[in-house]
Amino acid sequence: MEDAFVAIDDPDHSSDLLREAAAYAVGADAELVLYFPLTPEEFEESQESLDKIGRVEHKDYADEDAQTVAKQFVDDIAREPLADFDVEYSVVTDVTEEIDAGRIIELAEERGCDHVYTTGRRRSPTGKAMFGDTTQQLILNFSGFVTVRTN
Repeated sequence: MEDAFVAIDDPDHSSDLLREAAAYAVGADAELVLYFPLTPEEFEESQESLDKIGRVEHKDYADEDAQTVAKQFVDDIAREPLADFDVEYSVVTDVTEEIDAGRIIELAEERGCDHVYTTGRRRSPTGKAMFGDTTQQLILNFSGFVTVRTN
């Protein structure tokens, strides 16, 4: 069985999504790949915080360290929802203005995932037609299963 990819776009509403993906992973003997993209602003804030810490510690932190901060953030988000599950997971992050279905598909396929978990927003049909919908694009273009949990 291949792994499951969990796209976390709203940390405040990710617990149920993580629990559902973990239940699947345990039953399928799969691992989870947790994806949390940073906006350029969030990445810059992480860099600035690390720069401040670096000045105190007399250490120079690289850009990769800001992504490490993001991975630690995801570990914190996942800790409670995954506590009751014996499941292995890894964290993937990148810097992007918005979550993109194509990027999710690319990352999921690179990591051998055959199931994607994501949250969806309720939108009118007109809103979907005018602005597109990441969830809709995932459903239509991902070659595996897609589970959507609405907030």
